[in-house]
Amino acid sequence: MTQDMQITKASGEREPFHKNKFCDSLKQAGAPEDMTNEVCEQVSSEIEPDMTTSDIFRKASQYLTQKNARVAARYNLKHGISELGPAGFIFEQFVEIVLQTLGYETKRNQIVQGKCVTHEIDVLAKKDNVHYLIEAKYHNKKGIKTPLDVVMYGHARLLDIQEEKAKTESEPHEHRMWLVTNTKFTTKAIAYAKCRNIPLTGWNYPENEGLEDIITRYALYPITSLPSVNAFEREQFAKSGTMLARDLAPYTAKDLTEKFNISPKVAEQIIEEMTALVYGEGVKGEQQTAVAS
Repeated sequence: MTQDMQITKASGEREPFHKNKFCDSLKQAGAPEDMTNEVCEQVSSEIEPDMTTSDIFRKASQYLTQKNARVAARYNLKHGISELGPAGFIFEQFVEIVLQTLGYETKRNQIVQGKCVTHEIDVLAKKDNVHYLIEAKYHNKKGIKTPLDVVMYGHARLLDIQEEKAKTESEPHEHRMWLVTNTKFTTKAIAYAKCRNIPLTGWNYPENEGLEDIITRYALYPITSLPSVNAFEREQFAKSGTMLARDLAPYTAKDLTEKFNISPKVAEQIIEEMTALVYGEGVKGEQQTAVAS
């Protein structure tokens, strides 16, 4: 019966609830088989007609938080990325941190002269004598895909800048446009980018090198991916520029209460979730000892 239940996607479309697909999303977040089966069965039993995918996500996140903070935070990652802007945290700033971690020299919010007009570039990145013009496209609405026209617009900007640089650079460099987004790309956007040799980094793209893969590999989890970080905590952290979960490593729960005015109970939960996510299960005591010393 649940398999035939109609749910509402973020785009407003209705579709059948696919239990297997939902179970796979829990497994991809790192939930062991017994936890995957238990949470999947529990949430599936609570599905009601026309329930939204956001409601289902919140239910799953709540159950996972009770069982394993690390898995819950990884499951919460995509939602956490969508919470990076526009108030407080800036997606471009997060993208710059990712690029720096990958070994690029970066400058953010740069004005670059093209042949016809000037262009504001979100991030300039340099590596191996190649200059990348990073277009950081952020969407906070679920279900949106980055379309063809965004890639074509980026390509047009690149052509204008390349023509100007060819005349003015004393030492020629290769210049490339690179589009980074927190969403998936449409099929046409990917086809055009491949044809024009434009690098794309988005959700689940490229395979094994998408934004979520890089975040997981280098533990670049945004602080918004921690389940206990809600609107108030997010605002407090944003004021101090505390963007990554691992930025909280030097703090104890008491520090969070004193520095960020976070309630003691929530502060304890945040530190527990951060420790489990960044350092793995079973190291909470070691991490707190290291911080205290």
